[in-house]
Amino acid sequence: MSNVRGQTGEQLARELAPPDKLKLIITGKTPEAIQTLIEVAESIGRHLARNVTTSQIRNIFGTVRTIEQDVKTLEDDQQLPIQVQRDLQMLRPKLAYQYGRVQGRDDDPQKAAMGALTGILSEAIALVGSDVRRFRNFMDFFEAILAYHRRYGGRAN
Repeated sequence: MSNVRGQTGEQLARELAPPDKLKLIITGKTPEAIQTLIEVAESIGRHLARNVTTSQIRNIFGTVRTIEQDVKTLEDDQQLPIQVQRDLQMLRPKLAYQYGRVQGRDDDPQKAAMGALTGILSEAIALVGSDVRRFRNFMDFFEAILAYHRRYGGRAN
C-alpha cells in the first residue's frame, strides 16, 4: 500500500524492531542478545525522540517500574505471580489508550511513532509470558529505549 504521508505505526514497529530481533532481546541470554538490545533500543529511542514526548513514555514506564517492585525478590527461574502477569498484560490496553490519544491519521509522524512504541512494547510484553528473566530483559529494553530517547533530545511535551 503506497502511502504519501509516511509509515503507519505497525510498519515502523517492524522496521525498528523486527520480530526476530525482538524475540532475541526478550528471550535471549547471550552476548548477541545484549548487543541486539542496545542497537535496537538506540534505533527506537532516536526515532521516538522526534515524535513522542517524554511524558508519553514515562507514563507507561512508571507503571512498569511499579510492577518491577513485585519482581525484585524473585529468582530468574521462578514464574511471575499471577497478579504481576495480569498487571503486565494490562499495560497493553494502556498503551493502546496512549496511542488513541494522539491526534491525526495513522501515518502522521507522531501518531505512527506512538503506534510503533505501542506495537513494540505490546509484542515484547507478549514474549515475557510468566518468565521472570524475560521480564527483566523487558525492563532493560524499555529502560534503554527511554535512555536513548533522552540522549537524542526527546520532546519535553
